[in-house]
Amino acid sequence: MKRLTTFSIIIFLLAGILNAQVNLERELTDYKNPEELVSLSESIPFKQAIEVLSTVSEKLTGKKVVSTSSFEGPIGIEIKNIPYWKAIIIIAQYNSLVFEERANVIVIRDKDDPTKDYPEDVYAPVNEREVKISALLFEANVQEMREMGINWELILQQNGLTIGGDLLTFSDESQQQQEGQSEANVIKSPDFNLSTESEFTMGDFTGNATALFKFFETNNLGEIVSRPNVTVRNKKVGRIQIGADISIKQRDFAGNVIDVFYPTGTIIEVTPYIYEEDGLTYILLQLKVERSSASVDALSTQINKTVASTEVLMLDGEQTVIGGLLVNESTNVRRGIPFLKDLPWWVLGIRYLTGYDQEQIVQKEVIILIEAELMKPLKERIEELKNNKIVDHRNENLDALENLNKSNREFREANKERIKKLLNLDKDEE
Repeated sequence: MKRLTTFSIIIFLLAGILNAQVNLERELTDYKNPEELVSLSESIPFKQAIEVLSTVSEKLTGKKVVSTSSFEGPIGIEIKNIPYWKAIIIIAQYNSLVFEERANVIVIRDKDDPTKDYPEDVYAPVNEREVKISALLFEANVQEMREMGINWELILQQNGLTIGGDLLTFSDESQQQQEGQSEANVIKSPDFNLSTESEFTMGDFTGNATALFKFFETNNLGEIVSRPNVTVRNKKVGRIQIGADISIKQRDFAGNVIDVFYPTGTIIEVTPYIYEEDGLTYILLQLKVERSSASVDALSTQINKTVASTEVLMLDGEQTVIGGLLVNESTNVRRGIPFLKDLPWWVLGIRYLTGYDQEQIVQKEVIILIEAELMKPLKERIEELKNNKIVDHRNENLDALENLNKSNREFREANKERIKKLLNLDKDEE
């Protein structure tokens, strides 16, 4: 019995000692050195807060606190009687910064940007805007248009909308005067005019112009060459080429013969710049249009170019017209007495007496209709997809509920007579 009592007393004393040690550890853990405590207002500038924390840290640990971040605003959170190292963590996390403790210094820096190593031409943020460029290329026969007496400005001009600054296809008055005709007898060809003004009015222009070009194409006054579309990022170059690349043989520095390709045809380069001012979103469109063709002879190859470049301000969905890109196409035509002019040379040489070869030059003008349309950014597209899925799911649920109600109605109608009979039987039994 004495042994049991002695053993109990020893256990009680040991438990008291252990509790005293735990309480002492807790007191030591919760102890705060008054020199470590800092208090900072939420409106204090970030750089000034770093200077205060650096002074305390250097005094206690010998480590300076420096910042390599570009952040210059207030810290945004109130610090009250908190150890300086906790204050560093709180301020860094609150302002989306990172702190790094090194051997002799504590560095606060910006978070690593995963896109900083990407070249600008291969990275686009989620709020990047795009512009859809739609072009219509119409190749008009100038001579046929003159004979028809077509004036482009009167045809394309509407109330509130005028197209282009008078790109004029000149008549051959000077040629006729040089041939000896008097000024009174000069035959004036119809002007081929285009205007370059564009007012803040949108409407039926696209449909009317397209229908007009199709009408000209039906009457063999020209043809619609193509209708290309291209989507271009903001401040990036979009390029459309309708034509072929010709090769010219050259020698390199080692004397080897190589083929160098040059683009020809109709080439359109577009660079859109999107701006937002006073609640208005508009596009500054840099346009460069080139019409080129190659002529090859025995000695050299010549590339004939007609280039037009301009900058226009456009609204979403607005159009502009570029004209005056002329090109001459030469074709060899056999003329003379029908049938006889086409006989083979060995038939007594009659073809040379009854016919001749004539080089016919056809002058054509390329008219380009360009429309700029702003595309929605990725965030808005994703939001639309989510909303569409929600609407589709809701419609599916409504359809399922309607089908269920319809099935219930059909079931009640089908079993209506049976229910009546059962009710009548119950009444008879009563």
